[in-house]
Amino acid sequence: MSFDTMTDRRCTSSVKWNPSAITNICNNPDAEPFWVADMDFAVPPEAHAEAKALAEHGIFGYPIATDEKTIFASFVETRHGMTINESELSISPGVLSSISLSVELLSMEGDGVIVPLPAYAPFMRIVKLHNRTLIPWPMTHDSKRHTFTLDWAYLETIVDQAKLLIFCSPHNPTGIVFSEEELVRVAQICKARNVAIISDEIHADLSFKPFVSMHTVARSLNANTVTCMAPSKTFNIAGEHYSVTLFTDASLKQAFEKRLRQLWMTRPASYVTALVQVSYAKGLPWLEELLTYLNDNAVFITDYLARHLPELAFLKPDASFIGLIDAGRIMKLIEADAEANPDLYDPETSPDGSMLSRFLGQRARVACSAGTWFGGDAYASFIRFNFGTQRARIEAAFDRIKTAIRFLKETYPLSDEQDAR
Repeated sequence: MSFDTMTDRRCTSSVKWNPSAITNICNNPDAEPFWVADMDFAVPPEAHAEAKALAEHGIFGYPIATDEKTIFASFVETRHGMTINESELSISPGVLSSISLSVELLSMEGDGVIVPLPAYAPFMRIVKLHNRTLIPWPMTHDSKRHTFTLDWAYLETIVDQAKLLIFCSPHNPTGIVFSEEELVRVAQICKARNVAIISDEIHADLSFKPFVSMHTVARSLNANTVTCMAPSKTFNIAGEHYSVTLFTDASLKQAFEKRLRQLWMTRPASYVTALVQVSYAKGLPWLEELLTYLNDNAVFITDYLARHLPELAFLKPDASFIGLIDAGRIMKLIEADAEANPDLYDPETSPDGSMLSRFLGQRARVACSAGTWFGGDAYASFIRFNFGTQRARIEAAFDRIKTAIRFLKETYPLSDEQDAR
């Protein structure tokens, strides 16, 4: 398959390419989207063929898939060398619903829930919607090395206030694949304080390096953990809601499945089931080609910025197709532009944006997720860039960003000097 093939998605119901959704983050409906986490690539050819066969058949009744757990177990063993017992897993309609349901089961109103920051915003929303107490665990940011790391000392100061930790590896938005040693340390600390763990591993299959699941670690330590995986990012079927939830505690698994039955959330739809089955069973060769292309895209961005845009730093991720870009060196220039052109930076018309995302949308016609969406003003100098698209599109976007930054430097030289100091 050629991942360089362009596909027009504006004629579909894609939220990523929807003008209103794009305006919401950057104030420009005509900006090209590099934000929400789905890719501009066709699904594995076997999945595409299955979808066409279903459409031609024309009947979409209630599905049944007696071997879906076996197919998943075989896939993760091949992809990650991960051994699981089918009795440890449940099938449910989506990762976020599984996380939300697990928060409900593992905590009470008012209980503290630790969330490492920056964080995928729905984690924080779930905590608040369940009337739990959000306990931020800010990661340590090294602005010179452009890295994020877990702050172990700070975790020790907050863990006794918590009942639950929502973890994420590969981490969204930093792209970190945490090492087995780091996972063991997290699990040991939580187990010692009777803190349960929910681990989102939706990007696991897209790791560029060996991946170890929290489930594997927690099972060996007998730590109470719920681990959520899914085919959605792996095979670019994010709209087909389906997740696999792994448990180290059999009684919690029973409670989870009972709650699914109470909510009548017991069976993903026919199209979902078919696409997932064939993707897990036959999609690995496509996935291996995809991983090469995505990693090459990440290398391309790193090299492009080094050669043409040293003002920006790309935090090359260990996995997937999303990565942070640090624009701290040009923030004073952007502030000057916002002060001179308040209409372009109106937060009323782009409530989920930031000054940085509005600058990119207005001046470079590039729509990216605002860093503030992942934890507030502490991350205002970041954007999350989705490079799960054609390389030519990425290059054109950075060419426009280069022109936009040149405009800033030429228009606001005093701010540029201040920023340099």
